Amino acid sequence: MTTLDTHRDEEDSASISGRFWRLESFIVIWVLLLAVGFNLVRLYPEVSIKVPDLNDAGMHLLLTELAVDAISGRADFTDPWQRTMNTGFPLFHYYQHLPHVSVALVYVLTFRVLPLVDLFNWMGYLILSIFPLSIFWSLRRFGFDRLAAAMGGLVASHAATNFLYGFGYTSYVWHGQGLYPQIWAMVLLPPALASGYRVLRVGRGYFWAILLLAATLMSHLIYGYMAFITLGLLTVVQPMRLSDPKSVAVAIWQRWRRLAILCLLVIIVTSYFLVPLFLDRQYLNLSVWDNRFLYDSFGHAKVLKGLVEGKLFDFGRFPSLTTLVFAGFVFCVMRWREERYLIPIAIFTLWLLLYFGRATWGPLVNVLPVSSDLHMHRFIAGVHLGGVYLAAIALAVPWRWAVSRAKMWYVAAALAITLLFLLPIYSERTSYLDENDLGLRQSQIALAKEDPELSGLFETLKQLPPGRVWAGQEGWGDNYRVAYHPINLLLHSEGLDMMGDLYHRFSLTGDIVKTFDETRWEQYNLYNVRYVVAPEGRNYPEFVKPVRQFGRHRLYRVDTTGYFDLVGSDMTLAGGRTEFYPAAASWLGSRLPSVKQHPIVFLGSVPKTESVVPLSAAVDVIREVEASAGPFRGEIISEEIGSNFYATHVKVERESWLLLKATYHPNWRATVDGVEADAVMLMPSFVGVRLSPGEHQVRLEYRPRLLRLVLLCLGLITLPMIALSEKCGVMVYSRVAGPISRSVGRWHR
Repeated sequence: MTTLDTHRDEEDSASISGRFWRLESFIVIWVLLLAVGFNLVRLYPEVSIKVPDLNDAGMHLLLTELAVDAISGRADFTDPWQRTMNTGFPLFHYYQHLPHVSVALVYVLTFRVLPLVDLFNWMGYLILSIFPLSIFWSLRRFGFDRLAAAMGGLVASHAATNFLYGFGYTSYVWHGQGLYPQIWAMVLLPPALASGYRVLRVGRGYFWAILLLAATLMSHLIYGYMAFITLGLLTVVQPMRLSDPKSVAVAIWQRWRRLAILCLLVIIVTSYFLVPLFLDRQYLNLSVWDNRFLYDSFGHAKVLKGLVEGKLFDFGRFPSLTTLVFAGFVFCVMRWREERYLIPIAIFTLWLLLYFGRATWGPLVNVLPVSSDLHMHRFIAGVHLGGVYLAAIALAVPWRWAVSRAKMWYVAAALAITLLFLLPIYSERTSYLDENDLGLRQSQIALAKEDPELSGLFETLKQLPPGRVWAGQEGWGDNYRVAYHPINLLLHSEGLDMMGDLYHRFSLTGDIVKTFDETRWEQYNLYNVRYVVAPEGRNYPEFVKPVRQFGRHRLYRVDTTGYFDLVGSDMTLAGGRTEFYPAAASWLGSRLPSVKQHPIVFLGSVPKTESVVPLSAAVDVIREVEASAGPFRGEIISEEIGSNFYATHVKVERESWLLLKATYHPNWRATVDGVEADAVMLMPSFVGVRLSPGEHQVRLEYRPRLLRLVLLCLGLITLPMIALSEKCGVMVYSRVAGPISRSVGRWHR
């Protein structure tokens, strides 16, 4: 062969390679544009149609407003007091809050140009829309080619379930569940795993891995938990070289060391949240009203049946995505000698097995860290992530075959196969979002029709003296609606202090308020329910007095002592949080509330005194107690309500306890006449301060401990130190190790 022929062959090869690269790039770009564009167009009504949130997003908007108020008031925006839900609770003390704080900071730093509700909705809309790019980037980082990564973006957003909390639109849109923090965590989880995996393999990239893992954890605790469990599995995921088992063991040990470093550094960065959460975990309720499947999941029989029938990926449509998942699994098994193909298998299999839950594994689940508090039904996220990766790999097979031949009819064949699988998916998702849009428009019309009456009701309630508002809950409250919106949800969205458990049961009172009896005055007074909003035709006792009517909505008022009361306490109870509800329910059903006898309650640490009654025995003891109100205790002269404090001027006739009708927490700080005093928990998990006879000025303020600020500063210092250490390490290697290595290489030659 002549030199000229060789040169021509090289030119032909370069030409084919160039066409291959251009065609692949063209496909990848248009696939990603389609995936993101579909989300941007079809989800646009979520931000263009202005109606209140129908689901949990309403709570998250209130929490974002709380963060804004804390920032504006120069308070600790990582742990403010939220007073308008469920007798108040420091939600950020126990609940992931990066999404709320991030939106609040953007709102303040942009000088509040865009209304907060619009900014909140736009942030969620954009993050949800770009999820395909998160899948694309993570697959590339795991070592897959651009075609496989692009196909991952194409199917990323389109899992369909019957409200199972997974990756599909149902978890997020207006007519779905409104899981706002999960949007952030879902988008962060894939790159966090890919970055963490790179650290495990090569020992570099700690800063970005730690930043992404910490952000995932602070966006959703369970997603952060899942990230570390997954990385733990990936330490041992590699092809087994039977001829050299020692090198495999060494590699696994290195990965375990690197994972330990990752865990430690992420814990340090997020310690301002994790340490107080652990120290004060006794005051976080584990609701007796929650369905057990939230903790136990569904069991292997139901999960596997749902998988085979397409209900985990294709509920209500042809099981296209499910078929792709199975095909991808088979293809990855065939390529088991390449480590990257083991990753989707490992992720999918691990989380499918754990998604079986306690219903299958029983006590074996206890080997998982903090297993008692885990909502195992959320592990469907891992099933969906692994499934998306597997479906992407299956979908990329015909495209890789077609592009390698660089002929249009091959590409047309790959396109036909893709359309065969994806048309049912995109068609069903379009129909679902059309129904969501229709609901948005119907609600907008219905709310506009009743706006004069509702606006008058809301404004009147805001002008009246402060107190909690009752508009029903289960039963008539659920059916008292404007279009799809329960009235109690609309009242919540106005920032009014609501009675009920609509959004959460994290506070210890969360389970108790569910038993509220609207026929008994002492319960209205106990919770300071001063106002009732109800539909026409609903009858109430005489002490519930009509105030005004707004169209079909009636406003009532009840005379109470306000947010404070003077009570007695002749009993001390002590035990754990799981024993609290039976004792509280027994107390509430006894005569003690009507005579204002509120036992002191200690959780966790138990005082050393013989007069303490165990919470486990409280039901029987309370049943046998005979108590009377006794002489007049005094009166509440005035009260003041702030964002994180309550203050009162009180006149005490005999030694009593001042009861604040808000959820107890160790971070409450009390002063009586300017002098610090001890605050204790009084049944049913309210705040109490002992007062002697006379007039007193009392102030109760929720104030996080100094420990939180110290740990926050430690975390903020740790992140740049990690980046600096890595940079210095690379510089040292390039200046020292690199030249030495080259010198050794020359010496050997």
